[in-house]
Amino acid sequence: MKNKIKSLISLIFVMTVAWAPASAVSQPSGSAGQGQAATDQSKVLRFYLVRHGQTYSNIKEMTIGGGGNAQLTQKGRYDASSLGLGLSEVDFIAGYSSTLGRAYETANQILRGRDMKVTQIEDLKDISWGDAEGGRIEELTGKFGHSGNDFEYYFGHYNDPNFKSPVNAENMYKFSQRFDGALRDIAQRHKGQSGNILVTAHSSMAFYLQKYRAGQPLSGLSNTSVSVLELKDGKFTLTDFNNSDYLKSGYAKEKALPPLEITVVVNPLTILNRAGVMEGTSDSDFTPAGDKANQQLKASLKNTQFIGAYSSELGRGYKTAKAVLPENGVALVEDKNLNEIFLGHWEAEKVATIKGSGTPAAANLFSSDKVIQFVSPDDGERGDIAAYRLDSFLSAIGYQYEFSNGKVAVFTHPLILKAFLNKRIPDYQLKDSQGMQVITLQYKNENFNVKDSKEIAPKN
Repeated sequence: MKNKIKSLISLIFVMTVAWAPASAVSQPSGSAGQGQAATDQSKVLRFYLVRHGQTYSNIKEMTIGGGGNAQLTQKGRYDASSLGLGLSEVDFIAGYSSTLGRAYETANQILRGRDMKVTQIEDLKDISWGDAEGGRIEELTGKFGHSGNDFEYYFGHYNDPNFKSPVNAENMYKFSQRFDGALRDIAQRHKGQSGNILVTAHSSMAFYLQKYRAGQPLSGLSNTSVSVLELKDGKFTLTDFNNSDYLKSGYAKEKALPPLEITVVVNPLTILNRAGVMEGTSDSDFTPAGDKANQQLKASLKNTQFIGAYSSELGRGYKTAKAVLPENGVALVEDKNLNEIFLGHWEAEKVATIKGSGTPAAANLFSSDKVIQFVSPDDGERGDIAAYRLDSFLSAIGYQYEFSNGKVAVFTHPLILKAFLNKRIPDYQLKDSQGMQVITLQYKNENFNVKDSKEIAPKN
């Protein structure tokens, strides 16, 4: 019983010390407690505040704030990716964005290749334009005599809680309060840590940052600009504002990168093809010539290092991939988006019968430059839809591997490949061939071009 009482007294003492104010707990000079306090005080979080990339509403000078969203333009995506390269030497411990798509996409573009999830926070959203959401700058000028860039007329001042906007917009004070709260919420999530945190949001961040820019005129933020806010001992200090140097550095790094190479392989040397039967999603085994072509390609690629490999779900697609790829290479991923065009009631029909129909659909299907215009005779797949399907897939591959070292292998089929080329590289025409075709595509900054092509046509 005495031991239990002693234990209870000890526990109460420990709890009392743990919950006592710091001033009430005496520590000898140089003690572990003071060392821990010094360590906590030295913790610094740096918020890299980035405005999203260019959007379609930006180039149209529309007043779309917290109440709406517009997609990034191609330049917006390119700038965000380039900024990621410019920030590549900054070691981020976390990434956050507002809940609006333009900020979230920008954050993911910046963090490409870092294997870091972007967390969305509602209070990082853009300031609301109220009744003026979805308008244009010149409309405000004509109606109120003040440009939409006259921020204080429409939003007030960051230290004026009583301002009433003429367009019922969110006032600058309320916006600044919620934005500050969002940053402090993020800081709380990383309590006890030091490091850099990416936060992508909107030009209205400048309204909040104005209180750290004493004597400076109020201004907006450029797309993909960087401002750095440092948090130490609960106090924010602005160390950089509206900096475009990271973007310029990223441009230089992006230009120095070689394009990603995608090796696209098509092997039509099958039994049905030899018999003159149409193969869309219909399928058959290889002829001896088809097997020999696979072996020849395997030999020619034995020293090629692939970082990704994808094939259609059709037998002639993934069997080619299995035969060609090194056994100790990357895992093969099968995907239906690489399947051939589905031809409806023309599936497994004699090629001569289809060509003899004299229809525009047949002429387009068997052309080198009009497959994208193919319109299925009944329940088949349109050429433009098939082209979009393959385009989306190859673009996703390009996005995934663009900043990686190595090549990607893709195994697909002739009709859909021609449709894709008609869509994305219309000046290039893939020659008609009965043999295996190997096309080397180059991808960079959302653009494709054909580097070279070759044919492997062994005899039976």
